Amino acid sequence: MTEAASLANDRPAKILFVDDEANVLKALCRLFHNEPYITYFAASGAEGLEVLRHNAVDLIISDMRMPEMNGAEFLAQIAKHWPETIRILLTGYADLQLTIDAVNKGHIYNYCNKPWNDEELKLLVRKTLEQKRLREERDRLSDLVHQQNKALKALNEHLEEKVEQRTEQLKKSMHHLDEANQSLKKQYIDSIRAFSRIIEMRPGIKSGHSKYIAENAQAVAKKMCMDDADSQQLLFAGLLLQLGKMTLPDEILTMSLYSMNREQSQRYLRHAQEAGALLKGLTQLNAAVTLIHYQYEHYDGSGGPEGLAGARIPLGSRILMVIRDYISYLEGSVTGQKMPVMEVRKHLLDYRDKHYDPNVVDAFLQHLGEGALPTNTRPVIEVSYTQLRVGMEIDTVSYDNKIYLRDCILTEQMINRIINLHKNRKNRKNRGIAPLIKVRIGADVITG
Repeated sequence: MTEAASLANDRPAKILFVDDEANVLKALCRLFHNEPYITYFAASGAEGLEVLRHNAVDLIISDMRMPEMNGAEFLAQIAKHWPETIRILLTGYADLQLTIDAVNKGHIYNYCNKPWNDEELKLLVRKTLEQKRLREERDRLSDLVHQQNKALKALNEHLEEKVEQRTEQLKKSMHHLDEANQSLKKQYIDSIRAFSRIIEMRPGIKSGHSKYIAENAQAVAKKMCMDDADSQQLLFAGLLLQLGKMTLPDEILTMSLYSMNREQSQRYLRHAQEAGALLKGLTQLNAAVTLIHYQYEHYDGSGGPEGLAGARIPLGSRILMVIRDYISYLEGSVTGQKMPVMEVRKHLLDYRDKHYDPNVVDAFLQHLGEGALPTNTRPVIEVSYTQLRVGMEIDTVSYDNKIYLRDCILTEQMINRIINLHKNRKNRKNRGIAPLIKVRIGADVITG
């Protein structure tokens, strides 16, 4: 039986963890003890290679910094000798260049920052193994279609009944292949959404902004008759819009744009280009990287990095700029002061034909006006419980489809209650589910 067929029969996936720190391996052992996987552990790259010589492993999670053979070198050997094994890198914020090397040399599927969030890491592993299973099922079905095509060619033209039987089988196989591709596509989008949430776990990167920008950008793109393929790349670009900010120092991440000196602002704006380096090699995201790259170009040509103007700026970048600035002005990351909704809307209108494409501004404002809420109502975004702060205005806090808080200003006591709600989950079936928290942007601003 092939590996693909074995996975299709739901055999337990095999995972190898490699780290030179015993405490890290113990932590990973505890984390995955009750998960439905067969796990192996190695304290060095050499030990990891020895495990692979005797065991077929589906997924490898390796540390970057290890003596004798670092994670990039180790994963490069895996890519050469065991290319079907999925590779994930554990790395710290200080290892950005090494991580990029690992992406290039080891062709890693993804990476996770240390220290990791337990639930996010388990989710990443689960989604990764599911994608591997779907790819193998897709390949199996593709081989089946190929074999059936060969059989059809060999049939005698007079065996009409036999041809009809084989044709029906082929249709069923193609239907299953289409279902597998659709499922793989959904898993891919879900993985990017999860990666977007991981990015926003970095202190100083705004939680919930990427999801708001991505979803509203797609709504505007639909109004402007963008085709489905470009619209999907726009969704990816919105979700990954803040990726380059992971390369910024903490000092810059905590400052408003207007409070930065020239050197700091130039360094901040370069995050749009850093995303391309971090996503290098992921060719299916090339179009999204281009949209992120040009997000600070101005419609009149006064922006950067290339001073493009008008239609020379990709439409997706023009859409992202308007929605990004709308939410950024509301919560104060540009000026340092939160602004009322109507004042931000006026800013967008004042800078039509200057910073913003007038058609995009009109489409976005029209989209905002089509909601059930008044147009001067502050937008609602989802945030992680780890980024709650005293003074935030809560729209709702729900857990397991039950509302716990609604329409209130956060206090320290409320924050503690929300954290305890997540930690003290007694119902085993809900273990790992985080509270769904929705807040309004610019809580201390009176709008209208």
